[in-house]
Amino acid sequence: MTDDCLRPVALKTDNFTVIPPSGEMTIPYGETSFTELKSHYKENIAKLHTDENSAFLLDGMTMLSDLRAAALECRKCGRPVYVVIDVDDELKTEHELPADAALIVMQSLGAVCFGISSDNAETLINGVRRIKPYSQIPVAVRIEGGGTLSDDEISGLLSVGADVFIGLDDETGTRLQNIISEEAYKQPEIEFEDSLMLANERSAFFLEHDTTEISEPIECNSGMGEDIIAVCQDSGCDVLKIQINTPDDALDFADNAHMATLPVMFSGDDEIAMKLAVMLYQGRALIDSTSLIDPDELKKAAQKYGAVIY
Repeated sequence: MTDDCLRPVALKTDNFTVIPPSGEMTIPYGETSFTELKSHYKENIAKLHTDENSAFLLDGMTMLSDLRAAALECRKCGRPVYVVIDVDDELKTEHELPADAALIVMQSLGAVCFGISSDNAETLINGVRRIKPYSQIPVAVRIEGGGTLSDDEISGLLSVGADVFIGLDDETGTRLQNIISEEAYKQPEIEFEDSLMLANERSAFFLEHDTTEISEPIECNSGMGEDIIAVCQDSGCDVLKIQINTPDDALDFADNAHMATLPVMFSGDDEIAMKLAVMLYQGRALIDSTSLIDPDELKKAAQKYGAVIY
């Protein structure tokens, strides 16, 4: 979310160190573990011989596992992380990741800017209109396929809150600067969401702090999928509570987490198990505040992996 004193900017793609998708499918969709995926990005980043002062751009990733693994490894370098995902008319990636869910997770992991890319300006306008109220960081757009933006399309994007324009040609960039330099230009007034924002690989969730209903804890085992489905469908609760007592519990839930249609809360008193659970979870989770884990360690884990202590 930009300050009132800041105006939209245009950035060239060559301003960035671009990190492309891995091409790997993680468990349970493929055979690659999440720790292996993180290692892939760590090795690729180490091989890049680029300006150490440039920001990273996570570009074209379609799955939350790729985005999370890349962001966690890029962040270790101490350089800003920008994210741009390609979306269709429904504002989803090729692998059905919604833009609002990706935004919620990426800003919780410390990304400094989140954007959407399309060859259709109307899709970009609708996308910014959709995700801007949930943004705590600047929102970016990129027109794909060698297309350009008309003055009306630029004005439309500005009116819904686009902050950063990536990859504009020089002529379009000049017209953007002319529009935002006009005396009549004013930043849009956006009503930002103040609910508790969580996400998984398929959905974004917006919960009220005082009325959220949490399920009874579900015990973890390799066949817990049926329990997850039953609670999500029949409990009437807003949040799925997962009891994590051991590292094996964290692994078992990670194998079954794709069956959950509700946001997740992790509950448990084992520090290693809790850290593993929030690392492996592809989304933004809650952590039960009644945990007996040292509060400072719990806070560090939540901050590192974008979780919320609740």
